[in-house]
Amino acid sequence: MPQGVCIICGMKGVCLTGNRPHKIPFKEGSREHELLLERMRDTVVGLIKEGYTDFITGMALGSDIWFAECVLDLADIYPQIKLEAAVPYSGQRDRLAVADRFRYDAVISKCSKVTVLENDYTKYCMGKRNRYMVDNSDVVLVVMYSDTGGTATTRAYAEKKGKRIIDLV
Repeated sequence: MPQGVCIICGMKGVCLTGNRPHKIPFKEGSREHELLLERMRDTVVGLIKEGYTDFITGMALGSDIWFAECVLDLADIYPQIKLEAAVPYSGQRDRLAVADRFRYDAVISKCSKVTVLENDYTKYCMGKRNRYMVDNSDVVLVVMYSDTGGTATTRAYAEKKGKRIIDLV
């Protein structure tokens, strides 16, 4: 059975690794942002039509939240899909600005599963979350505007693991 496919249920997984807002060269709501969301949605729909049902988000601001919202919107049309939140540490939400907590809470409340990988923040918890997502996926979607940082490291890890990688930019 391919990696990322549940032995019991045969479901196939997809995760996204992507930059946070400070590394993205446009603002949310801009034309460029809308085009990225359209590519993301079209890609996710294509994967659903290929039989992919399990999606994992890392719950960071920017690409992760956009991906989560995309999957949740599509769940109204494709009720077989599920979203898992891979939370790097239990206090992730508390470090967000108050306005961002509402969006975070809205996503978490609709997830089929929430996996918290560490109780407290450590310098390794984000990497642990990223490896968890890749290890539990067949396909890794990538939104990368910077060749350094967690997204680049996660992409390289996915390549090393032989995952199917789809660049969205």
